[in-house]
Amino acid sequence: MKMRVLILWVGFLLAASAILQAQEATAGLSSPSTIVGQPVELVVTVRDTRNAQVPQTVDVTGLRVELFGRATRFEMNNFKVTSTLTFTYSVEPLSAGDFTIPPIEVRVDNKTVRTAPARLTVMAGAPPVVSNPSPANVPFPSAPNVPSSAGQVTPYFGDLLLSKKKAYVGEVVPSELRYYFHSRISGEVGDRPNFGGEGFTAQKLSHVPKREQIVNGENYIVFGFQTGITPVKSGALEIPASSLEARLQVPGSPPPGFADIFQQFGGALPPGMFTNSRDVRIETKPVTLEVIPVPKEGKPENFSGAIGKFNMEASANPKKAAPGEPVTIKVLISGQGNFDAMGAPELSEDEGWRSYPPTDKFEPSDPIHFSGTKTFEFILIAKQERTQTPGLKFTYLDPATGKYETLTQAPFVVEAKAGEVAPTPIPVADSSPLATPKPELSPLMPVSHDGGDSSWTPLFRQPVFLWVNLFVALFWVLALIYSLIKKIARSKFMQKRAEAIRIREAIAELAICEDARFYDQASSCLVCIVGGDAENIGIISGLTDTEKEVIRGLLERAAESKYSSHAGVKPTPDERERVNQVLSRLASQYAK
Repeated sequence: MKMRVLILWVGFLLAASAILQAQEATAGLSSPSTIVGQPVELVVTVRDTRNAQVPQTVDVTGLRVELFGRATRFEMNNFKVTSTLTFTYSVEPLSAGDFTIPPIEVRVDNKTVRTAPARLTVMAGAPPVVSNPSPANVPFPSAPNVPSSAGQVTPYFGDLLLSKKKAYVGEVVPSELRYYFHSRISGEVGDRPNFGGEGFTAQKLSHVPKREQIVNGENYIVFGFQTGITPVKSGALEIPASSLEARLQVPGSPPPGFADIFQQFGGALPPGMFTNSRDVRIETKPVTLEVIPVPKEGKPENFSGAIGKFNMEASANPKKAAPGEPVTIKVLISGQGNFDAMGAPELSEDEGWRSYPPTDKFEPSDPIHFSGTKTFEFILIAKQERTQTPGLKFTYLDPATGKYETLTQAPFVVEAKAGEVAPTPIPVADSSPLATPKPELSPLMPVSHDGGDSSWTPLFRQPVFLWVNLFVALFWVLALIYSLIKKIARSKFMQKRAEAIRIREAIAELAICEDARFYDQASSCLVCIVGGDAENIGIISGLTDTEKEVIRGLLERAAESKYSSHAGVKPTPDERERVNQVLSRLASQYAK
């Protein structure tokens, strides 16, 4: 009898846990980038429900997004039952560009939840030059080769993916380390994997946002790290395995006889009811990269080692230069490639100019420094009168074609005078034999007058010196006061005070607004109180179930008023009072 009571109590806890779980919907792409004609998968995961509805297609110009798969899974982890629905969409790129797949509406029971938007970069074959990709905008395979046994699911594995299998010496090869964990497993992973080897250099590893991916029909959580690999010698380069430490909660065995208890009542032991903590090391497989030397045929003398795809822009200032005044040529090299090994452009037709080694500065536009802009500045001084600056040449190797490309910039029209800065003329002394030579005066020598005191006053006693120091001191005092005021304004106390004032004003405006604008105004007030958590009702702490229903109704009415043809939905006095009470309590709670 006691055992039956125990089983009934366990069943009650499981049912209560399943009922109390809140629905949640997420969406993730199997790869953040691809090329035209190469489909990727969009996986929509809906947790804690047994039934949900999603649209068959998603309308995105330039993409064909169609639903082609659905799967259901029930799990139990430490007496906690979870159910998951996964919907898999095929995303086929029809044209190149950056696309945003809008939030997908999932109908769960009588509620609608939305996923976050997903962004996909589509390239026309070779990776294009982009302004601000993050992470590195290069195509990677969408599904790896999963090491698995017949009839068994691999719980976790690693994979190293290269953007290409053949590269030149000195070329940057964007790469991604991926670590897959089956969605039935929970746990924690290390900050970054152990990665390195001989024959290549690698950029600092950059995190890729965690995502979900369907592999061989199974749902995996993917942790990714991107880097740029640069081979330093030709031949077959073997990139060794990298490892990532993780502590996982894996399915365990029940106590002896526990499974027999369930079988006595005609049931089976729920999967995932018992788990064990295990420290594991996930390793990728070694990958071989074919490295070839840069071609000798057609190699220009001014080739400085740049490999990639680049553009060049240049400017010259000033347009008119006095004798000895420098002219600065600013050159911007942008694109994708090995910026670290890139040399400066070459000046051509620079006769009549004195030039100095250029300065350089690199501004990356992705975490692995594969894309960006490198700026060179040449300082030139005319030795002869010149009407134009030297020209510019920049040569790079295009790995897509294997040919050298030269970018040129024609000379800029300027007016530059020759010579150094003209010195101040010195008066010539009278050469007459009767003339008395006058002593030369040092700039700091006091000039004396017969029978009088010196007319030179020490610097610290001059009025100009006193006024200048007074203004400097006043400037620093004002700067100090300004910095203190700015620091106080940015303090948590002042920000919290300003936020509390803004919330009180929103509550006051809500109390007097018209009925036709009430739901829209109340929705804005809710966002003002809880910020970005307004639509995620489940993570707003301190709400009762009744208050959550009031908030959900408020958001649905606000959306209906905003997007449907029934604009201006009016609340009843009771609805208005309930919304006001919930928002007032939330305002007092978030103001603490």
